[in-house]
Amino acid sequence: MVHSKIIPKSKEVVKQKLRDRKKLSKKLLKEKRARLVLKNLPFKATEANLKEYFEQYGDIANVELLKKPDGKLRGCGFVQFHLVQKAAKARHHTNGKQFMGREIKVDFAKPKDRYKKEIKKENESVEIKEEPIDVDEIKEEDADQKDKVEALKEEDSEEHSDDDSDILNEDEELEEKVPEKQKPHVISNDVAEGKTVFVKNVPFQATNDDDKEDADKALSAGTELTLMGNVLDCHPALDRNEVHRKVQDKIELKKEPKDSRNLYLVKEGVILAGTKAAESVSASDMAKRLQIEQYKTQMLRNLNMFVSKDRLVVHNLPASWDDKKVRTLFQKYGGPMAIVKEARIMRDMKNVDAQGIGKSKEYGFVAFTKHENALTALRSLNNNPNIFSSNRRPIVTFSIENKKMLNARMKRLEKSKVNNPKHKNVNPGPESKENKFNKISRKRKRDEIEEVNKREPNEGQQFSGISAKPGTKQKMRSRYKLSTQAKLHYENLKKEKKEAKEC
Repeated sequence: MVHSKIIPKSKEVVKQKLRDRKKLSKKLLKEKRARLVLKNLPFKATEANLKEYFEQYGDIANVELLKKPDGKLRGCGFVQFHLVQKAAKARHHTNGKQFMGREIKVDFAKPKDRYKKEIKKENESVEIKEEPIDVDEIKEEDADQKDKVEALKEEDSEEHSDDDSDILNEDEELEEKVPEKQKPHVISNDVAEGKTVFVKNVPFQATNDDDKEDADKALSAGTELTLMGNVLDCHPALDRNEVHRKVQDKIELKKEPKDSRNLYLVKEGVILAGTKAAESVSASDMAKRLQIEQYKTQMLRNLNMFVSKDRLVVHNLPASWDDKKVRTLFQKYGGPMAIVKEARIMRDMKNVDAQGIGKSKEYGFVAFTKHENALTALRSLNNNPNIFSSNRRPIVTFSIENKKMLNARMKRLEKSKVNNPKHKNVNPGPESKENKFNKISRKRKRDEIEEVNKREPNEGQQFSGISAKPGTKQKMRSRYKLSTQAKLHYENLKKEKKEAKEC
C-alpha cells in the first residue's frame, strides 16, 4: 500500500498571496480616499445629472443616491472618483455652490466607526442651554428647507445601510449647537503709541518684576541698560501687521531666482523662424545664428562660464572695417552718454597684408561701461537690415566669458597698478573717495539696469528678436530643435519668394 505524501505549500506561494492581499487592500483604500459625500441635494437630482456635473473634474467610477425604504430620495449621496486628486478638485470647486437651485455640501466621506466616535465626543462636550424664545422672530421656512431638515434627520437616524451609507460626514449632526457669547475683541494700540519695547538678551532667570523701567528710558539707554549682569538689547516693538509684512518681504526675497551667471541674457536677440523678426532674413544668416546658439549651449555647460552684461560680440562685420568704424557705430547706437571702453575686430595673424594687419575674421567684441548702453546697442543693431545689407545683417549677442580667466586678468591688472605708483587709478586705501562714491551709487545703478531690462524694443524695431527679462528661465534649444528651425525658415523663405513673384 502506497501512502501519498502531503506536499506543504511553498514559501513563495504564501508570499505571493500576501503580496496580492496587500495590493488589494491598497487598491480599496485608494478608492475609499477618492469618495465624496454629497448633502442637501435637490430631490429632483438623478444619478445621471450628478455624474454629468462632477465629470468635468475627473473620471467617475460610481454615483449613488441614498433612498428611503419607500423609494424616496434622502437628499444625500456619494460620488466615487478614480483618483484622489480629482476628488479633491471636485470638492474645492463644488462645495457650497448651487446645483439645481440648492447649495450643496461636498466633503470627503469617512468610515462609519470613525464618524460615530466623533459624534459621540461632540455630544459629550456640547451642553444645550435653554433660552427664552421670541415668538415674533419665528418665520416660516420654505418647503425646500423643511425637506432638507427632514432628510438630514432621517439620514442620521439610519444606522444600518449598505457600504456606501457607512461613510458619513461630521457636518450631519442634528443637534442645534447654541453659540456661546463671545467676548469683545480688544485691540491694543500700545505698539502704535510707542509704549511697548521689544527686549532681547534677557537672562533665563529673570521674571516680569525684575525690569520696571519706562519704554522711552529703555530705548534711549543703549548699552547702559543691564539686567542681572546682561546688557539688554532694546528695540521698538512692532505690531502684528508690521511683523507679518517683514516676514513676507523676507520670503519674497528668498523666492527671487538667483542668476549669478546672467543666463537670462542668452536669449536676448534670438530670432525664431516664423516670427516677424525672421522675415526676409537670409538662409545663411539664419544658419549662422543657429550655429551660434549651439555654441552658446556647449559653452554654458561649464559652470565657470557666464554671460557678460556689458560686453557684446558682433558677427557679419564687413571685411574692410577696422576697430575705429566698429567703435563709432556702437557709440552712435548705444544711447545717450554711452561710453565704449573696447572695440576690437578679431583678425587672423597668420594671414597678414603688406602693413602687417591680419585678415578680418568678420566678428569682434564691443564693451560698454554700463549694461543699459550695451542692451540698447544690441536691440538697435541686431538683425537691423539698414546697417550692412538686408542679406547680411549684424548678429549681436552678449559675450560668454570665463570667470576664472577674468578673475586672473583682474588680479594681474590690480597688481600692475599697485606696482606702478604713478598710475592714476591707484587705490590709496579701502576708504578712498572713489570707493565711497561706488557704495552710494551701487543701488541707483542696479535700479537703472532693472528699468532698462524691463523696456521693450522700440515699436519700429520688429527685427531685433526676443527681449530677455531678469528672473525668466530660458531653456536652450537642442540640436533637433535647431535643425527644425533651419528647415522651417527655409520653407518660409520659399513662400516669401513665391509671393513676391506673384505680386
